[in-house]
Amino acid sequence: MKPKYIIVLFVLALNLTGCKSDDDMNGIVCTLEYVYGLNITLIDASNFNKITDDVTVVVTDGAYEETLTLGIDSFYGAGERAGMYVITVTSSNYQTYVSDPIEVSADECHVIPEVMEFTLQPN
Repeated sequence: MKPKYIIVLFVLALNLTGCKSDDDMNGIVCTLEYVYGLNITLIDASNFNKITDDVTVVVTDGAYEETLTLGIDSFYGAGERAGMYVITVTSSNYQTYVSDPIEVSADECHVIPEVMEFTLQPN
């Protein structure tokens, strides 16, 4: 068998074994997209500008802890991880913010993103 045919067979086998069958999921076809459960935008209460500098956003769910990643102008994380999260925002320029628990749920394929905006008070 030539190498390119082996690769094609490997990819075909991966596709057949990597997803649940239609019988298992009643015809639902999942994508390979990686979905983040949390997307958080921070706003300065004094001028309503978005905050991205000198700030840390940490989420916890029981013993699980993750520092969210800064995107263009918001923070994201909890990738494909359902849970009940408490979000803590710390900065030397703003008062610490601690959220109430926020539930990230999931369907048969992915988490369902929670998109939130928190307003921070300057020190």
